[in-house]
Amino acid sequence: MTTVVGMFESTRDADRAVDDLMGMGFTKNDIGVMARKDVLQQGKKQGQDLGTDAGVGAVSGTVLGGVAGLLVGIGALAIPGIGPVIAAGTIGTVIGTTALGAGIGAAGGGIVGALTGMGLSKDESHFYAEGVKRGNILVTANVQQDRVQEVTDLLRRDNAADVNTRRQQWQQQGWQGFDETANPPDMTAQNQNPPLTQP
Repeated sequence: MTTVVGMFESTRDADRAVDDLMGMGFTKNDIGVMARKDVLQQGKKQGQDLGTDAGVGAVSGTVLGGVAGLLVGIGALAIPGIGPVIAAGTIGTVIGTTALGAGIGAAGGGIVGALTGMGLSKDESHFYAEGVKRGNILVTANVQQDRVQEVTDLLRRDNAADVNTRRQQWQQQGWQGFDETANPPDMTAQNQNPPLTQP
């Protein structure tokens, strides 16, 4: 199995990606979601049915799809350098296991280790941990090798951020890697993801 990751700047896009993955036959056991708790709460305020104050849980009597369906009943885990994070599905299991094994105080460094343990390179793990820190939503899918391109294309269609462009922008701002000792950014202060410029 290979882990394919999409990083989304919008809860609406992440929600659509999860629904589309399920439409391709993937189950909740194949899909993972991770984001800062405050990002998911902002998404709820913008009309996304993503959760309640006690972590993220069902807010209606209907069967929830998308991100909300994965996050029902999930609580937040405090990650140094990021803050309260909601992680569900495959990524939640790996990060939860890493945090328990390392002790909660070491969970920050564990987020990079957990992503690496899912098959991502150290560089990719630092990038995606930083993405969560900056307010993005990760959607992961465990897929057979022959479906990697199909899933990658789907996530791109659903508006996943271009990894190379985003990395270059962060590096131009002085970013060198995920730093668990730095405070998480204030989401109300400014957009942590500058708009993508067209070539």
